[in-house]
Amino acid sequence: MKRHYMKFVRRFYRQLRHPQMRKNRFFSNLVHRMGNRRLWKPCRTTVSHGLAIGLFFAMMIPMPLQSVVAAFFAIRSRVNVPFAMLATWISNPITSVPLALMQTQLGGWLRHVFHIPIPSFLDVSGKFPYTNIDCNAAHFVLGMLISGVLASMLSYPLVHFISLLVPHHLPAERDDVLRDVNGKRLDHAAKSP
Repeated sequence: MKRHYMKFVRRFYRQLRHPQMRKNRFFSNLVHRMGNRRLWKPCRTTVSHGLAIGLFFAMMIPMPLQSVVAAFFAIRSRVNVPFAMLATWISNPITSVPLALMQTQLGGWLRHVFHIPIPSFLDVSGKFPYTNIDCNAAHFVLGMLISGVLASMLSYPLVHFISLLVPHHLPAERDDVLRDVNGKRLDHAAKSP
């Protein structure tokens, strides 16, 4: 599994460092930020944060460019970019309709049980596209928000459990972390000469 991941990362990283990508003014700033190798090396902390970002945007943004948004926030947060981008594909064209129905049902249930107030402009009902199922925009928005938060929160115990099962595939820390003689981790200020 790790071999396939590293093969994917190397291929994608080579495409980022291609001279044509560097010359393009639109992509040059993004490529420069994504070129940081630390954003691509998997460890328990960066993968769990990247997966949380990816799952949040998979549930929150029902559009094709959600992986770009997740990559942007992963770069800004300095966490694992590939896991953030790949996690957004949970909501793909095949799963988007069942996911939207689940989010609508979840929002309706939460609104009914907890009596959550919703702005009146969102309280609009209609038929779900291509079905006879009633849909309320307020239920959908509330379900989207709650499912995004829950999915991102579930990523942490999931990644830590997998790291405990296969520690050689997903180490606790990156290999490039500097340590002093006693084994204590050095921070960025101590690294610089």
